Amino acid sequence: DPYNELDHQRPGNQSETEYVSLMLTKLKRFAQHYGCHVWFVAHPRTIHNWDGKAPGLYDISGSAHFVNKCDNGIVVHRSRDPEAENPDHVQVIMRKVRNKSAGQQGEVTLRYNRSK
Repeated sequence: DPYNELDHQRPGNQSETEYVSLMLTKLKRFAQHYGCHVWFVAHPRTIHNWDGKAPGLYDISGSAHFVNKCDNGIVVHRSRDPEAENPDHVQVIMRKVRNKSAGQQGEVTLRYNRSK
């Protein structure tokens, strides 16, 4: 489910930033304990004066900890503008790689056929 659809029970004296930090710490511990990967999907906040370009990791709604605590940060972006130059292109951008032996930053453009 999207992050904003989860049933959050944040104490009243805890900021959203503190809550997100604690939640991400728990997710990382879970992944380390069970030897698995956790994919956390977060959507960007509303960007004023958006120019149609792919958002950055700090555009995620809620907290900068989504970026600070992640090991890898991937942005998947496609233009929703029907007048866009390439409306059938999707960008996959690797914006953050903590473990450099696991990969590097970069991007690839995928093309899909809307008619099928």
